[in-house]
Amino acid sequence: MAEVPIRAGVAREVISPPRGIYQVGYGNRSRGNRGTHDDLTATALVLDDGTRRLALVACDLLCLNEYIVDRIRVYPGITAEPIVACSHTHSGAIAYADERSSAANRAYIDTLVERIGRAIQQAEAALAPAELAWTEGEAGIAVNRRERMADGTIQTGVNPQGPADRSLQVVSVRRPGGAPVATVVNLACHGTVLGPENLLVSADWPGAMRARLEQAVGGLALFLQGAAGDLNPRVNVQTPEAGWAAVRSLGEEVANAALEACARGTTPLLGRPIGLVRQELWLPLEAAAFSDSPPPTYRRPLTRVAGLPTWLAWLVDPLLDRRYPWRSRVEAQRGLWHVPLRINAARIGDLALVTFAAETFTEIGMAIKAASPARHTLFASVSDGCIGYLPTAGAHDQGGYEVDQAPYFYRYPGRLARDCAERAIDAAARALSQVWQA
Repeated sequence: MAEVPIRAGVAREVISPPRGIYQVGYGNRSRGNRGTHDDLTATALVLDDGTRRLALVACDLLCLNEYIVDRIRVYPGITAEPIVACSHTHSGAIAYADERSSAANRAYIDTLVERIGRAIQQAEAALAPAELAWTEGEAGIAVNRRERMADGTIQTGVNPQGPADRSLQVVSVRRPGGAPVATVVNLACHGTVLGPENLLVSADWPGAMRARLEQAVGGLALFLQGAAGDLNPRVNVQTPEAGWAAVRSLGEEVANAALEACARGTTPLLGRPIGLVRQELWLPLEAAAFSDSPPPTYRRPLTRVAGLPTWLAWLVDPLLDRRYPWRSRVEAQRGLWHVPLRINAARIGDLALVTFAAETFTEIGMAIKAASPARHTLFASVSDGCIGYLPTAGAHDQGGYEVDQAPYFYRYPGRLARDCAERAIDAAARALSQVWQA
């Protein structure tokens, strides 16, 4: 019997929000977006080995709430198993709405689910025989941002000596005759070239990278954000005009690095078999559970972050509902509050993809790729949800924004425990072993 070839299909939908919807990524924006500079998109790549069908969806969003991901998974007409990865642009739109949200926010989320689902449907309809190839290079646009100050505290700044995964992975998908279908680019760097003063919707540097790559190669490009929790763009933008120039410059730098890597030669990839292991790893918080539901202890630290007196703590929830609407799962287990980290381990022939639903620190992604049983491994953070930052044990000891403040924006009653990164790395290794032995 002749071997069934891998089949691939790709499609794209625009997911830009209407004017006025809040952008997510900075806490000090006081009003909604003023328009769209460059469209946000959802690009779906569906792969089918004749037995199993996987959909990899790359979205220009900061992150996507897991409850919204669950709506996408059951979207009518989808037969592929979706993994929804976000680029982590800080100029993207809100990605959650519920009964507390405005009618406009709820309408946008409904549209978002519909368009992501439609992109998957269209990619499935476009399935045809394809060939996969791999190459890798390096792009130096990111720098570690956890800077130790003179008083010993860790602040968001520039730490050139800090760890940074600058490896660039590229997967090319083509028809047997050579026609381009898709190019998948995996790199770690925050989408924060544009600061909080920018009120125009934008995909930030990944959007500029994608445009350049598609112009040069053809087909559609998908960006998978790597372990960039502690990595920022190396630029220091002073004006909006400089911001847009830097977006274009850094995006084109990454695209050119990908093109140069492809020009040096690619390695054919086996596309079969396709496998997927999903799991939820419940990570402990540093907060004892004494009640049926977690207490609103996040209000006091967030008033300090905002520079407000403690008697105004009642304002925290209305402000979060407006600027960062989010629903987190927090459950009591073994006397501590826990949150669920969604982990995917996918196999596409001799290629592995591991995803975490967290802003993952760079050393964690590096460790997972180094220990992988696959010939080639991609790591994508902020995928299928987001529990906030996942720092290393060393970073936990140092403290700083990601450790000490960010968990409270998710309305957690405490910080993540010190050993959460180790737990997550071990869980990823087990998931990879399981999918490789299936």
